[in-house]
Amino acid sequence: MHVQIEEDDKLLRKFWEIEAEPSLVKAKKHLTEEEQLCESIYSSTTKRDSFGRYIVKLPFKEYSPQCLNGNSKEIALRRLYSLERKLDKEKDLKEKYAEVFAEYLSLNHMEIIPPEKHKSSKGFYLPHFAVVRNDRSTTKVRIVFDASCPGSNGVSLNQDLLVGPTLQDDLRHILMRWRAHPVCISTDIVKMYRQVRVSSEDVDFQRILWRENSASEVQHYRLLTVTFGTSSAPYLAIRSLRQVAYDEGVHFPIAAKKVLSDFYVDDLMSGCENFIEGQQLYTEMKQLLRKGGFELQKWTSNDKNLMKWIENEEKLGDKSMKEQIKDNRNSEDNDNKIAEEESKTETPKFVDKSDSITKILGLTWDKCNDTFKYLVQLPTIEEPITKRKVISDISRLYDPLGWLAPIVIKAKIFIQKLWTSGLKWDEKLTPQLLTEWVAYRNELLLIKSFEIPRWMNTRKDDTSVQLHGFCDASSEAYAAVVYIRVIDKCSNINVNLVTSKTKVAPIKQLSIPRLELFFD
Repeated sequence: MHVQIEEDDKLLRKFWEIEAEPSLVKAKKHLTEEEQLCESIYSSTTKRDSFGRYIVKLPFKEYSPQCLNGNSKEIALRRLYSLERKLDKEKDLKEKYAEVFAEYLSLNHMEIIPPEKHKSSKGFYLPHFAVVRNDRSTTKVRIVFDASCPGSNGVSLNQDLLVGPTLQDDLRHILMRWRAHPVCISTDIVKMYRQVRVSSEDVDFQRILWRENSASEVQHYRLLTVTFGTSSAPYLAIRSLRQVAYDEGVHFPIAAKKVLSDFYVDDLMSGCENFIEGQQLYTEMKQLLRKGGFELQKWTSNDKNLMKWIENEEKLGDKSMKEQIKDNRNSEDNDNKIAEEESKTETPKFVDKSDSITKILGLTWDKCNDTFKYLVQLPTIEEPITKRKVISDISRLYDPLGWLAPIVIKAKIFIQKLWTSGLKWDEKLTPQLLTEWVAYRNELLLIKSFEIPRWMNTRKDDTSVQLHGFCDASSEAYAAVVYIRVIDKCSNINVNLVTSKTKVAPIKQLSIPRLELFFD
């Protein structure tokens, strides 16, 4: 027997997850026993180093992890040989891959394991591979460490680790709040996971094998920070970010509140009422997160004056940091400390893109016009057009807040037709389905002309803010939509779309009134 997960299945599952409404159970945030245990481990064992960075223990389910008994070293070595064969065929990727590891060493995020400890029974070795993201402006090659790889006993490191509770709000809620600010601000944390240190007792669970040249001897390393690919990594990084707000927030009340509500993993999507508040938010956020070793980069705002001010502040900050390091080097007492700090900290650079189009959590935002745009990139049609190709194209539609609901619902209805037709994955569409799909696909190109304002014209001094909801049903689908109606202090009325949700009607026929009850 074997199980094969197709890429199209993954895309389709992601599509349905985005379209599904948040779980009511998740919204209540009741912790399970394992989530409570994970919280307990973090609270009782987390420490901070002399620079304020958090040092965490890996949250194991049991005292003696079973993954240690699975010959992970031999498996990691075989995977390294396979990786080398691939990298030898792609020289550019091999060079970038080696650069990432060199950076790990230079920033003290990884260290060489002494030869006498190579045979230690307490070490677990992680295979690794590359993920290439050409759409990113910064890190285009990311190394993922495969902590889900099972050992010879069938147990992986991730199976021994607690995942931890979900700490941040649903993406849709964060996006809605972001639209409420007249002045919006966006930034992200530099290498967020790698700013959180792992306890020296647990770093041997993060061993890796690597060499730049296949003719060289294989080197043994261990990762010293929270590692991308381990199941507990998101929890540990986000929990440490929130802990900064708890520990230091009394001195930075505005930023502390934003850290707890406006972060989605390492992306901050926040805002304020005016330029002065924007300056205060920027200053507090930088100072607060620096207390925990977190640095911010790629600041973006719809306010041009605020952007110019932030750019100057970033340049002055870079200059000040360099001068401070130079001055401190003249002090013999601080030489070692400064050298160590330099090896751990990467100074973020201000990114000023000439292009006003910015990607924000998967959405396309024009910061000059302060509007959201849609760009659907579909591959050229190739015959034969099969169910697999159609599903792959539909899964590229990303619409977390339902702004394209009238368009997306047609795709959902077409998926239902594909399933009821009985077509297999690689079977050619019937003439009727083919005609319908080609017409729909051609119309998708018109989405690029669609825009929606980011700001919903809401301010703190509005005289009236109303939410208006509507729902309706047909024999094919049912839907609900919410608008916000704002009356400002000058009696101007503004109406904006907030969100909508659609569902395909069940294959089993129901009356229209019964379908309408689904949203009551």
